[in-house]
Amino acid sequence: MAEGADGIRAIRAVRARQSRPLFLGANWKCSLEAPEEVDALVVSMNQAWSEIPQEMRDVVEISVHPPFVYLDRVRQGLDSGIAVGAQNIYDSTFPNKGNTGATTTRMLASLGVEWVLLGHSDRRNNLGETDTLIADKAAAVLNSGLSVCLTIGETGEQRANGETLAVLEKQLGTVAEIVPADAWGRVALAYEPVWAVGEGATPCAPDEAQRVHLSLREWMVTNVSPEAARALRLTYTGSVNEANAADYACLSEVDGFVIGRAGLDAAKLSAIVRTLAGSKLNV
Repeated sequence: MAEGADGIRAIRAVRARQSRPLFLGANWKCSLEAPEEVDALVVSMNQAWSEIPQEMRDVVEISVHPPFVYLDRVRQGLDSGIAVGAQNIYDSTFPNKGNTGATTTRMLASLGVEWVLLGHSDRRNNLGETDTLIADKAAAVLNSGLSVCLTIGETGEQRANGETLAVLEKQLGTVAEIVPADAWGRVALAYEPVWAVGEGATPCAPDEAQRVHLSLREWMVTNVSPEAARALRLTYTGSVNEANAADYACLSEVDGFVIGRAGLDAAKLSAIVRTLAGSKLNV
């Protein structure tokens, strides 16, 4: 009986995934500092994107996240089929509106920005961003009409202590408390096992990623709503590249990726798009 129930659940998961557009986010961080480097990557991305079959482009929503100073430059040069996202936000709806150096959702929207990346381990661990601050940012972005790529993840120590799900549920739960119930279709939740990120790190096994994603989906069903759980895109980010993307793209609970280094190479990015799309189109 258990096997039958598991089989039905697996079939439902696959069907639900078929109804959600896949997501691929490319976080450029501060890797490209010179304008000519940015321009060269944009040109190569446009060429690679144009060579991807239309049926594949139709099922993968892609967003690239350059540094703030290049947002307008990238939006002006990049194919309109590729969205542009910011790497952070500080919204004027927060207390103390006179924050020097702040960037608001209205500013981003005026540049054609569609996505905002929040919760990355770089900012959690290096800059001390808290779950509450990240949740406030997410609510501000979603209330403005933009979309959020929200990263959550556990450290190696937390994993070793068996705290993975507790950590993830706390990070997600803080956001779920204040995010509009009907906004989850504009959220791409990226699971980032921090211990699996970076050169020389041990990759997260696909079956472990699947278990974590399934647990997060079930948490959403129980704590938010079945509708929100179906609408939410669960993506994986943990040293994904063109060589290992297929190992994760085939998983029923993985709706895409957020990539780092691979997103700085148009050929690698194109290969990952094709892999993702192929997993949905069965080609």
